[in-house]
Amino acid sequence: PVAQGLMGVPIPSRIWSAIGLALGGVFMFTQDPSQRDCATLTGDGLCALAAIFYATYDLRLFKWGKIVPTNELITTKMMTQSLLSLGLLFVLGLDETRTFLSDASMRDLQLVGAVSLWSGFAVNALAPYLQVSGQQAVGPARAQILYASQPLWAAVMSYIFLAEQVGFEGFVGGIAFLCAMFLAATAENPDPDCGKRDCEV
Repeated sequence: PVAQGLMGVPIPSRIWSAIGLALGGVFMFTQDPSQRDCATLTGDGLCALAAIFYATYDLRLFKWGKIVPTNELITTKMMTQSLLSLGLLFVLGLDETRTFLSDASMRDLQLVGAVSLWSGFAVNALAPYLQVSGQQAVGPARAQILYASQPLWAAVMSYIFLAEQVGFEGFVGGIAFLCAMFLAATAENPDPDCGKRDCEV
């Protein structure tokens, strides 16, 4: 949203409020005493850097989603990612991969196959397909609010499946996220004819 705002895209005040709440929710999550053993300043800094790269990816995906048909865009993205991953594996992890495959049990191979199938289909095929079509409808600024809620869902799954604890600060952060998503969902629809050179959609 900040990048779009700097480019002159009119972002509604309700969306800016949702962004502020989402950032506040992230901050409250980092203040949760039950998570102090897991959080570091270096880790937070790397997450912030990753968010900048991801925001750039979102904007480029939004731009190219207007130009290239969704199926062609996603297929090209998947093929490029696959070739880069296999190339990196071949250069940096070929010996380790051979060792693992020679020593792996059938159970190990089943687990690797299941993870590969999940990562390939759900993470790298279905999710990007929905992301491209969804971002064309609501724009990257509104979509980013949903992406920013990822720590909330990670905390919920960790609480359910890993028996991790969520303190008062984490609870307040989760409420802030939910309020941010409510504000974004109830904001006025993005206007493709906003009167500016670049609009939200």
